[in-house]
Amino acid sequence: MKIYRLPFLLFIAFFAVTASAQPTIYIVRHAEKLATWLEDDALDAFHPLSAEGAVRAQKLTEQFQPEAIAAIFSSRTTRALHTALPLSQKLNLPVEAVDACMDTAAIVSFYKNLTQRFGPDKSVVLVSHSNIIPYLLLKAGLPQSCFKEMRIKAAAPNEWLLIEGYDNIWQVKKSASPQKNCNDFLRKTF
Repeated sequence: MKIYRLPFLLFIAFFAVTASAQPTIYIVRHAEKLATWLEDDALDAFHPLSAEGAVRAQKLTEQFQPEAIAAIFSSRTTRALHTALPLSQKLNLPVEAVDACMDTAAIVSFYKNLTQRFGPDKSVVLVSHSNIIPYLLLKAGLPQSCFKEMRIKAAAPNEWLLIEGYDNIWQVKKSASPQKNCNDFLRKTF
């Protein structure tokens, strides 16, 4: 299973920021994956967490209190689902596997559904990948001027946007303003 991405400039043109009331969104990268894994691209989706990743997935549960989160969404990969599982168990919520956490082409319809399903008084968690998180943030309205603060960078000029590390949570705060700014976004380490 391959994780699909759009080139950065194409993405910016395709994903115009939409002004709609959305829930507070917490975005997390899957925890550390096993360093050695089969060198078969067809099996990449099944790449498991390492022991360190399992510890980090458990640590993620400390970041959220019961009844603070209305839904948990994840990519369909084993590493993302296993990152979400301890939080799912703590909050007694199912993990919903969605394409938007692993395929940029699904982000627009996912956000539309998200804003229809959850109002601004709700919060949701998304567990995704280093190459998808920047695009989830962009669709939520992150201005390019906030990239450095959010630790987003391109692999090379006009290339894919990426985030690094496994220990960040990005929070997209509720905002009534159609014009988002850096104050609508937080990045914290856990």
